[in-house]
Amino acid sequence: MKIIFGIFIMLAQSLFAIAQTNALPAGVYNWSNSKVQKIGVLEKKQVLAGKTLDLKAFEIYTLTLPAGKAYTPPLSDSKFERLIIVKSGTVKLTLNDSAKTVGFGSLALVLAGDNISFQNTSGDPATWYVINYKSINPVDVKRGHDAGPSFVKDWNSLKVNVSPKGETRAVFDRPTSMFGRFDVHATALNSGYASHDPHTHRVEELILMLNGGVQEHIGNDEFMAGAGDCIYLSSGILHRPKNIGNQQCYYYAIQWHNLKTD
Repeated sequence: MKIIFGIFIMLAQSLFAIAQTNALPAGVYNWSNSKVQKIGVLEKKQVLAGKTLDLKAFEIYTLTLPAGKAYTPPLSDSKFERLIIVKSGTVKLTLNDSAKTVGFGSLALVLAGDNISFQNTSGDPATWYVINYKSINPVDVKRGHDAGPSFVKDWNSLKVNVSPKGETRAVFDRPTSMFGRFDVHATALNSGYASHDPHTHRVEELILMLNGGVQEHIGNDEFMAGAGDCIYLSSGILHRPKNIGNQQCYYYAIQWHNLKTD
């Protein structure tokens, strides 16, 4: 019995080590230094890719489309749920049968099974983030559509709440095809302010820097993140963003909830 128990412990430790090795580490993932790949008329910059505690697939990249050009992703992308965030330029987003032209900071939630296409309607290149993800839990398309369809939100139409620290914009907080709850909001921090004291939570979090910069406390260290960068915060890690620059900064804070107790 002791031998069997010992083997079980060794196996559990091995599996834990493998899981840790495969897990995406918390940290700042730099956009500006990411390698550029040419895909037809597109330029792609992969920011991060890996697995996490709650995601069996997770990747973030930007696509840049020349002026006047259009792009339709492959149908295989619809197996993911996707979050699209416009980084620069003006883009016509066609989501299923509905189209909307939007600019900087605007966002689209594309539920699993739905399709989106892009057209650059401006005279300059347009760039957007693609955040692809798959939950470790089964896809629940019905749950996602029961909470509402896929949608596009224009940054300029988001309600702004002003405080001494800066601004907040609530984007959405709802069930989706991948999560029991998916929460996205935008924050603007004034110079010298922190969003909150260093804290932890079980849910993983992504901070996507729209402009300006922050000093992000992660674990026992401090990291700088600037416009375009992505900050991945793993479950339970101590963190806090602070604007130590001279100008207001903007970022999206994104959390996905797989457990009802999150």
